[in-house]
Amino acid sequence: MIKDKKLVALCTYRIYEPGEFAFISELNRLLREEDCAFFIYALNSEIGNSGNEIAETAVFDVIPYDKTDAIVIMDEKIKSRKVVQGVIDKARKADVPVMVIDGNYDDVSTVWFDYAKGFESVVSHIIEEHKCKRPHMMAGKRNNPFSDERIQIFKDVIKRNGIEFNEDMISYGDFWTSPTRAAAVKLLERDELPDCVICANDIMALNVTDIFMSAGVKVPEDVLVSGFDGIEEAFMSKPGITTAKCDGIALGKKVMEVLLRMFAGEKNVKDYIVPDFISNESCGCPRNTSVTFDSISALNNNFYHHQDDIHMLQELTYKVMNDNDIPGQMRFLKKGLAQNVCVVVEESCFDLEKNYFFDDVKTGTKMVVYDFYKDDEAPYPYAPEEVIPHLDVLLKKGFPIIFNGLEYMNKCPGFVCFSFPGINLINYTQTSSITNTFGMAVGGYVTNKYQKYLRDKLQEMYQTDALTGLLNRTAFLDKMVKIRETEANEGRKVNIIASDLNSLKYINDNLGHLEGDKAIAAVAHALKKACPEDALCVRIGGDEMFAFFFGVYDLDKIMADIDERLKKATKELGYTVSASMGTYTAFFDKDLDLTKALDVADEHMYENKRRYKERTSNA
Repeated sequence: MIKDKKLVALCTYRIYEPGEFAFISELNRLLREEDCAFFIYALNSEIGNSGNEIAETAVFDVIPYDKTDAIVIMDEKIKSRKVVQGVIDKARKADVPVMVIDGNYDDVSTVWFDYAKGFESVVSHIIEEHKCKRPHMMAGKRNNPFSDERIQIFKDVIKRNGIEFNEDMISYGDFWTSPTRAAAVKLLERDELPDCVICANDIMALNVTDIFMSAGVKVPEDVLVSGFDGIEEAFMSKPGITTAKCDGIALGKKVMEVLLRMFAGEKNVKDYIVPDFISNESCGCPRNTSVTFDSISALNNNFYHHQDDIHMLQELTYKVMNDNDIPGQMRFLKKGLAQNVCVVVEESCFDLEKNYFFDDVKTGTKMVVYDFYKDDEAPYPYAPEEVIPHLDVLLKKGFPIIFNGLEYMNKCPGFVCFSFPGINLINYTQTSSITNTFGMAVGGYVTNKYQKYLRDKLQEMYQTDALTGLLNRTAFLDKMVKIRETEANEGRKVNIIASDLNSLKYINDNLGHLEGDKAIAAVAHALKKACPEDALCVRIGGDEMFAFFFGVYDLDKIMADIDERLKKATKELGYTVSASMGTYTAFFDKDLDLTKALDVADEHMYENKRRYKERTSNA
């Protein structure tokens, strides 16, 4: 339960596909009638067909198992048994009942489309109603259970009708465009074309039809073509494709029926839906007009918005990646597409000493970096027990709350939450692009910041003396160029304190060079700490160093401070550490002879050093 509502979590893929969208719309309507909350955890990238286990699947880790009353998993959409089984295992530990759609798993409720009966209705119609004698099948992937099942149905139907099967009757289109088109071209090279091509899905049927008609082969006059799964493009094409539709609305109703039985305590409920056979022009039947104008209109609107959306998202990505403060740049999204959105990111992404996407960094603590509902743009801690910020407000809307995983460089730094005030195909289509924008923006920001951190470190190494941490001579001269070019420095009082470690040779000869280095570092530290914060402290070489700074200061007081710090260093090191110092003051102008100024300071310093030697030799 969440806020006194039963919570149903749906794990799926591409919520903007028309069939998927219809299913979600119907299931949400039915859940609202039962006063249930509906969370959707959606992937946008292909997993199963590519064989990649992508970082985006981390979105399923966001599921609040302790508050969820049922989980529905669309196995055929996710296409990864490992990922689906992982969700089932976590749900089982939390005693959350699971329903799998179109999948075969132990100890879960199951709803499936009876694809076998649906596909048989298509094959039977082509062979028996249209009396085809030279059938050919465009199958899916080799050794794929869905494809193998449909191949067997094809064999059974033609055998039943007295047609002998041979392997030349099968081509493989892998359920997708390019391999199907290549296979169709090979069919055209045969001496005799089949009189029908029965495809394992509509995408392949559309592409076979296109290849044949482009080559002058008429469909259906010369060759009949059929598909399967009822995508909307099959009804919008010319000719319309004969198919069997896995209706999303019917699936929503069936899933709700099973959910109610699960809520009542039933376990391992099993139920199925037979896809609806739909004849169409590609087999010689009349055109089917079952797709409504509203559905096509929504797709058209989505198309016309698409180019503008891409341009806007690219601009936003660039702004965020190149800004110094990612939460600040996120404000641009409030003016565009990212309304009703919240973005949660790993806090470790902002540790600039490590790159989240390349280094092994500690994760777990998250920050809300973008919150459309919050005027303050500063990131704030994410509270996992609240699931998402403003949960009360979002639940009152009564529409699905959608979660996408951020992904960059095969890592998932956080998630995006969408809470639209309605169910709209255009909004759902935009979720993928908006999520990708945030992923690219966060990833680019982290990478750019880390590169700048490395550049700064390299520059620091180039400019800084390794032993003392003071500027080296080259770095100081570079800074002096900018100081001379700054008109505001003209006429300001400039101060130089030159310093030289006393008795360095004695320390090196009697205590070792390591102790000599410690003594040099102690003088450098005392010089830097005693001088103003903006002073340029420089090691010239050996034990010689100086400080250069603007302003009216009591230099005797600063040198006394250096002496006091060196007395402390003496106690810590166990031997005497002291320095001779000299000063120079003048009013700055761009023609200041820096070498002469340093010589004057050095002269004073060496005078003090001679006095020190005289004192120590007489002691």
